[in-house]
Parts: sequence; structure tokens; C-alpha cells
Amino acid sequence: MAGTGRAVIPARRHERRAREKRRETGTMTRAARWAIALVLLFVLASFATLLIAAWSLGSGISFHHGNVLAVRLDRPVVETAPRDRLSRLLGEETLVLRDLVAAIDAAREDDRIDGLYLEVDDTSLGWAQGEELRAAITRFRKSGKWTVAWAETFGEMGGGTGAYWLASACREVYLAPPGDVGLTGLRVETPFIRGLLDKLGIVPQFGQRKEYKNAVNTYTETDYTRPHREALEALLDVLYGELVDGIAAGRELTPERVRELIDGGPWTGDEAKEHGLVDDLLYRDQLMDLLEKKAGRDDPLEPVDRYLDRREPFSSGRKKLAVVYAVGAIQRGESGADPLYGRTMGSDTIVRALRKAREDDSVDAVVLRVDSPGGSYVASDLIRREVVRTAKEKPLLVSMGNYAASGGYFISMQGPSILADRTTITGSIGVFGGKFVTRDFWEKKLGIRFPGIQRGRHADLMSTQEPWDEEGWAKMNSLLDRIYDDFVTKAAKGRGMTYDELEPLAHGRVWAGKDAHARKLVDEIGGLREALDRACVEAGGEPGEGYRVEVLPRPKSFLERLLSRDRDEVLLGPEGRRALALVRLLTRPAPEALLLDPDLPRVR
Repeated sequence: MAGTGRAVIPARRHERRAREKRRETGTMTRAARWAIALVLLFVLASFATLLIAAWSLGSGISFHHGNVLAVRLDRPVVETAPRDRLSRLLGEETLVLRDLVAAIDAAREDDRIDGLYLEVDDTSLGWAQGEELRAAITRFRKSGKWTVAWAETFGEMGGGTGAYWLASACREVYLAPPGDVGLTGLRVETPFIRGLLDKLGIVPQFGQRKEYKNAVNTYTETDYTRPHREALEALLDVLYGELVDGIAAGRELTPERVRELIDGGPWTGDEAKEHGLVDDLLYRDQLMDLLEKKAGRDDPLEPVDRYLDRREPFSSGRKKLAVVYAVGAIQRGESGADPLYGRTMGSDTIVRALRKAREDDSVDAVVLRVDSPGGSYVASDLIRREVVRTAKEKPLLVSMGNYAASGGYFISMQGPSILADRTTITGSIGVFGGKFVTRDFWEKKLGIRFPGIQRGRHADLMSTQEPWDEEGWAKMNSLLDRIYDDFVTKAAKGRGMTYDELEPLAHGRVWAGKDAHARKLVDEIGGLREALDRACVEAGGEPGEGYRVEVLPRPKSFLERLLSRDRDEVLLGPEGRRALALVRLLTRPAPEALLLDPDLPRVR
């Protein structure tokens, strides 16, 4: 009995302790659950708040209508972007060129809008985008309504040429008193890194077709070759002429006087006013007083985003047009983001978009909007094939934006009608391919060796450890010859020329849209607006008739980008992407046959 009692007491104690432990554990579990529930409730409440805020954007409930359309260029201007409100609230704010032009054209016909106010910050516009936006402002100005541009400064100590060129489309241009007019002209600077590669023991082995295909020169040369300089000089002449003529027309000066002012720049605010580059020097509050006086009311500004939300351009009309945006460097697979080339167009994505437009019975015509410096030859040809198939079934026009060079021209060249802006950079019918031989860099600089074992005579053809011998070069040159001949043959067919007629226009040379038109590489000078109007007419619509637009491929929302492989673009930002780009460039494992011309001038 005694032994049994001694055995029972510890057992009871053990059970009691177990019950207490379970109660303690249960209490902690409930507390943890409450904490998790509270966190989830907070997240849901925050998300609901964001949704309400996003919904209120552009709802117009708490806003009055202004009578001055206000366009503030303080964000990147892009070809396409999601317009869902959550993307606009959480994502990188952008302005879509198509919508900007549509808003200005709509305001020109809107009796409630009396004037246009353009505020120019550091603009990221490309040449053709600037040309199309200037054309819209000029149309607005010619309607008899007033136009005013203002900037804190057009560059500080120089570098404001592009911003001032855009502002000069307005009848009146004002500048903040501490600002400058950095009207200094245009300059192309090409980085030549051959000297660095020599010091690192890296040997660039590249072939190109032909002498004007200058993208590889940055690796293989230490200065401009004669063809490289010739092509850039001709391109710069066209761009400079557009710059001078645009400023001369906007400020009612002679082209000779504008050239003198460019050569004399940059100018202080007082000097710019004295020379007629600006009308007056006004701080922002003084400018607002001026705008209220012109508008005849207080708080007259109608921000372009709000105006677009109310107007909803391209949402009504008998005809429906599909606009397929072919934007970015060309690659096989899906569209996305690349740290070296930025936004990319994937052949699978664009082929699917063209097929959808072709097979959709509600779509009356297709506009292919191209803004690309090129890329993969294989991907370019896959897209080109789908363009040809689509054009056989529906009216199709090609509209070229800032770039339609190399692969960008390849996907365009067999379109029945091609429109380009005068400053569109296009052509570059050519190809290059090659590799960096990095064996000495790894072994002699870092003490790292990559010995190899292989089966197959040419297994090392694409190795960055082994240089090409005579047979290897013969293989690469055979590949480049085949691609070049294919490019020229298909371009000649698309342009209605013989091979011998088109080939002298190829050789890898880029052309400004104005020169490309003169050589029949494009059919008409005009922007996206003109292409859409033409497409509507070709689909059986009347000139000036409204039309509906479906954008393909559909831009991804902020959440879709965050959850997809584009998340690096969302999370890293531009600086992080540039760092990754440098690493990728120096460690790229194998060569590729590219229809690419990234060495293109920008307005500064």
C-alpha cells in the first residue's frame, strides 16, 4: 500500500503539471492567434484604404472642372502603362504618350477648356515622343486658344536643350528668376572601352554586317571609324535641324538667329529674356496669378490625369482598333524587364497579341506601335512572320516611335504601310555577333582557370575561354552572312524593291525618319495619332470619326508585376538594375546573333 501511494503521488503531480502546461500553451496559442488576427485586420484595413484612395483618384466627386488643361512633365513619358488606379497609387507614376496627345487634342475641341499650361521638369522624352507632343501642342495653339509653358530651369549650367525645345511649342514661355536656359545644342558621346578590355586581358571577337553596324565598335575600337562618324553626323544633322526649326517657329525667330543663340548658350534668365527665348521671369505664385487672370477664375487648372479620367479617350466609336505595343529590346519568350536593356518585348508575348487581334472579330484594324532598338534575330523573325499573317486578314499599319532600328525595323519592314516621325531612328539593316574571350583575365589577373573537356570538334565555339581560330571565324561569318542576306531580302520584299536596290541602304546604317522616308524605307511621316486615324479609315470609317482602342498586350498591373518575374524591376529601381546590367555584360557566357543598335543619341 505504501509503495502504491508513493507511486501515485508523483503520477498525479505529473498529470497536474501537464494540464497546467497545456493551459499555458493554449493561452499562448490564443494570444498568438489574436495577434495574427489583429495584424491581418490591419493589413486588410490598410488595403481597403488604398483601394478607396485609388478609387477616389479621378472619380471627380470632390473636384470641380478647371478650364485650363495642366500638363506637368515631372514623370517618365512611356508608350504604354497600366491605368488601373492601384498601379497609379502604388507603382511608378508615368505618363502615357498616347493619352497625353489624346488629352491635348480633346481639350482643343472642348469648349470648357480655354488654355493649355505646360510645366516642364527634367523630361525623359525621346526625340519622336517630343516631336509628337510638340505637334499636339501646335495643333492646340493654332486653334486660337492660349498656351503657356513654365519651368523652374531649363537645365542648370547647361543640359536643357530638349526641355526648352518642347516648351517652345507654346506661344508663351516663362522661367523662374533663378533658372537658366541651358540651350547648348546636341552632342553624341560614345563610350569606347577597348583600352580597358586590353588592360584586363579581355579580347573582343565580333563580326558585323556591314561597315555601318557600329554597335560593336564600343568594344572593338578606341575611336569612331569613318562609317561610324559619317552615320552619326548625318543623323545629328537631321535632329539639329528639327531642333532649330522647332524653336524658330515657336519663338518667331529666324533659324539663323536660333543657331546663334544655341552657340551662345547657356543663358541666364535675364539674358534669355533679353534675347527673346522667354517672355518673362516669374516665380510659381506669380505664374499662378497670371494663369488665373488669363482663365478669369481662381484655381483654374485641370490636371491632365483628372481630365483623362473624365474623358476616357478611345472608348467610343463604330470602329475598334487594336494597338499592339512592340516596345523594348527583342528577346525570345515572354516580355519582361532586362537589367541591361530595360523593358523587353518577348516574341511569344507579341505573337500572341497579334494573333489575338487577328482572330478577334470585333477588331477592325491593327496598329503595330514599334519602339525598339532591336535584339534577337530569331525572335525578330518570329514577330515579323505574325505581322505578315495579320496583314493578310485585316488592315495593318506600323507606327514607329523613338526607335525602330535593326530588329525594330525587321519586325516593321513588311507592314503594308509604315509611318515614322521625322526624328524616328530607324533602319540599321545589319547584324553582329561575337563573344569576349576572358581566359587571360581570369587566369593572369585573378588566378582562376577554366580547363575544359569536350566531345565534338566545335564544342568550344561559343566558349569565352577559347578564341576563334580560322575555322571558328569562318563559321561565325557564315552565320552573319546568312542573317544579313535574309534581312535584306525580306526588307526588299516588304518595301517593293529588288535586293540590289535596297542593299545599298542597308549596311547596318541608321537613318532619321526624314531620311528613311526619302529613301522609301518608310511610307509616310506621322505619329501614332496619324496612324490610328489612317487605320480607322482603312477599316471603313470616316475621316475624323472616333474609334475605340484596345491595347495589346494588356499592361500588367502593379500587383501582377510584383508577383511575376518583373518584380526585380519593381523592387530594385533604376540604380539596382544598372548595377546588375554591368555584371551581366561582363559575365555573359555565350555570343548571340543580334539585330541591335543601342548607340543612339539623346536630347540633353
